[in-house]
Amino acid sequence: MTAADLLLTEGDRVRAARRAGIRAAAVIVASYIPFGVAAGAAMGATSVEPWLSILTSPIIFAGAAQIAAVQLLHVGAALGIVVLTVAVINARHLLYSAALAPHLADWTTPQRLGAAFLLADPVYALAAARYDSADAGGGMREKRAFYFGAGLTCLVGWTALLAVGIVAGGFIPDWVPFELAIPLTFLLLTLPLIKNRAGLVAFAIAGIVALVANTLPLGVGLMVGAVAGVVAGVVVLNLADRDTTEAVDA
Repeated sequence: MTAADLLLTEGDRVRAARRAGIRAAAVIVASYIPFGVAAGAAMGATSVEPWLSILTSPIIFAGAAQIAAVQLLHVGAALGIVVLTVAVINARHLLYSAALAPHLADWTTPQRLGAAFLLADPVYALAAARYDSADAGGGMREKRAFYFGAGLTCLVGWTALLAVGIVAGGFIPDWVPFELAIPLTFLLLTLPLIKNRAGLVAFAIAGIVALVANTLPLGVGLMVGAVAGVVAGVVVLNLADRDTTEAVDA
């Protein structure tokens, strides 16, 4: 912490953290433009009313799950099937919440519920990187300001991108390679989180397993890959801890 930081009041640091969250999320939203517009265009091509497709964002707030939900509604699937599909696709959020839980321990129940609602892939990536920094993201109020600044910016930005895609999707040329935006965006989100050998192994195993399991129904392959990556990362961490303990004992 610099001398200038020591002169800041808690309110100054909270406002700075909120601005940092908004700025970081704005960059993510900008990188999501191809993905968001493509997702909106895909939703707009269904028989589901445009206003309902747009409302899936503040209700579900998860791109892949939103697309799946709208497509299922398009083919007349039962509501129970739609809910189950969304739950399976978003099951990876259980891993995200478990990783962030220690940082949110002092938050009130309404605050944690709000954080859970805003928990999406980019929000987790930004929060995890912030909380794992040297100062752990600052105090409780600073952590909360950053999280909600980033989360609300992502929610508003993503909803706007979907709306643009739904309204203007028919005017987008077929040759525009929107499908490349999705893996590239998630790659850029993941790379900053790889800080050690365990993270690299987890990233590699999760990617390989998810690719192999891609044919599984209901997006289960993604969850299988995530679980495999977590298990691989834990194994590497345990081996590293054992080697360190043995070296100390020696």
